[in-house]
Amino acid sequence: MAISTVLWLACAPALTASFAALVVAACVLHAKTGATAALVASAVLVLLLRFRLADAGARARILSGHSPFGCFAAPKTVEAFVDRLCAVWHATDGRPAVVGSGWGWFIGRARAPNAVFTHNLQGRIGKLAFLAGTELRTVEATLRKQYGRTFWSTPTMQRISIGSWLARSCHGNSGAAGKPSSYAASRVLVVDLASLETTREGARWEEYGAMKPRFDKEPGRFVVAAVEFDLARMSTNDWLKKERTDVTRNDTTASQGLREWLTPDAVLRVLFFGSARRDLALGVTYVPFDPEVHEYDLHREFCGCCGRMVRHIDPHDCSRACTSLQLDTCSLLCGWYERSERVWRGVIKLSDANAFSPDPSWLALPIIALLSGTVNYELIFHLPQLVAPTVHTQRFRVQKLCNALLKLYEQIWGRCELRMGGLDKGLVFVDCITRERDAPVVIAALKPHMHLQTVALHDAKFQGESVTRAIRDAGLILKTPRVVFSLND
Repeated sequence: MAISTVLWLACAPALTASFAALVVAACVLHAKTGATAALVASAVLVLLLRFRLADAGARARILSGHSPFGCFAAPKTVEAFVDRLCAVWHATDGRPAVVGSGWGWFIGRARAPNAVFTHNLQGRIGKLAFLAGTELRTVEATLRKQYGRTFWSTPTMQRISIGSWLARSCHGNSGAAGKPSSYAASRVLVVDLASLETTREGARWEEYGAMKPRFDKEPGRFVVAAVEFDLARMSTNDWLKKERTDVTRNDTTASQGLREWLTPDAVLRVLFFGSARRDLALGVTYVPFDPEVHEYDLHREFCGCCGRMVRHIDPHDCSRACTSLQLDTCSLLCGWYERSERVWRGVIKLSDANAFSPDPSWLALPIIALLSGTVNYELIFHLPQLVAPTVHTQRFRVQKLCNALLKLYEQIWGRCELRMGGLDKGLVFVDCITRERDAPVVIAALKPHMHLQTVALHDAKFQGESVTRAIRDAGLILKTPRVVFSLND
């Protein structure tokens, strides 16, 4: 982690504590001294500085290792964006690094050199085109309200910028009946940062499908200034039926819970393993809701306790945060989850199911992540190919991976998420949170399940030497994500 990021993140709790201390001091000394006015003024100043940290620009600077204080100009148009990139090239004689919301830099534990910020590069520039600094949640809400369409799948944390989303290997929880996260992207407005001269040529529109491998092959060379979407490749915002699945170890066949999780009807699905829940993995599936097949009047107690029974429609009360807490955080800490399967059942719109993670914008989650001493890296690979695949053998190879992950978290402290689309292709994403020193143990556990001994690291998450060295030492071949995506095409 960049020391600068740690220091600027520490400002948040320090300013909060200082404000409280100044208020208490002003109250205690009110009758004893004439310094009350100075204390109150200081408290107001400290509070204003704390509120400054909640601003999108300040937050992006903190997460990418830069000072959040002062007056900073950020481009608001594509032309100004290109001018800023050229100015940084000229001033530093180095390639600029573009920062959207800053989350990728924070998760990657890196400081952005020669940074150009895009948090003000927001809004629409056409019917279906948006500037790259626009947050994913804003784009989704705009298209849903105007056209009644939403994305098939999105990254679960929706405060990221769409430029980062589509230039990197970000993905969502898509299942066999869904579509990949980037499915709706049609064109991208890109700037070529190969040199100062190519940057001066300005932005040009390119087909997104043609640019995806170039983003991977030459990281940092092409930056996104705007994205255009294709409505025909978006989904209607349909109702989905949500179910919990419990996956246990089985050495002879796919467990009942895994068969439920691997249902071909799943539009979205995700499965969590962790050291606090060693006997099972806890997951959820979202399948199309059919009132003629599924029971519609799925009820829950109002506010989760006593009172009248109301129709179970998610999200409600604090259900989004509570679901994420139980599946994710509690896989790492304490292991708690609501045992009754009934409380997990309900109906939910596709747009709400995609927005799985709670809003981390007040910097509490980054601070907690730092204090935990863990890093977040994601391994992408194909499961071993089968000679004469059947549904049974395809399921069982996933079960063997699940067995390995359940055994892994008996040995180390951490958690991981397993994501998988179609069963036939066998492409899996294992999103890990562990201590750096445990990376070799993770790699060793997963190596037998990697087709062609080939793996990729998510390029918007941690890719530090501790992980890459563990991959090299295990004799694995490290490729870029989109190379791994295409291995079995």
